[in-house]
Amino acid sequence: MSTFLQSFKISEASPEYKQRRKMQMLKFFTASAITILTSRFAYRSTIARQYVPTLFQGNHSPPLSYNFTTDAAVAVATGTVLCGSVSSMLIFGGFWVLDVLNLGEFGWRMKEKLGGLEKEKALGEMEMDEESKYIQDSLNDILDGKYDFEDDGSGTAAAK
Repeated sequence: MSTFLQSFKISEASPEYKQRRKMQMLKFFTASAITILTSRFAYRSTIARQYVPTLFQGNHSPPLSYNFTTDAAVAVATGTVLCGSVSSMLIFGGFWVLDVLNLGEFGWRMKEKLGGLEKEKALGEMEMDEESKYIQDSLNDILDGKYDFEDDGSGTAAAK
């Protein structure tokens, strides 16, 4: 175990760190509560739509007042809400475990963990070939306004 984890005490943490962890926890618990509520709703709507025949009715055919379109719409809506709430619970739980607040920070952390940061630095330190350097310098000059383009009448622009 690292020495950081052994010597870390929450009482000595900064107020910003405590607030950040509280926000992560709050998001996870909110998503968990929504997941519990939507799963109870799905369970109750499934039980309410269940066909229970009386003693001498056949259980192989639904009653005539049964509406397949409404049943399909409720199933799709319930499935969508359940999928969204479970996904948000998993995402916010993962963010809480990884100590990440948003997607940008998640991308940065993954890049750091997978070694992308060092590779990006090494790529930035590589020597650029002449043609790429010329194109980069030309684009920088255009963006800086060093070139003034003028229409010569033939429909093409020429630099002064």
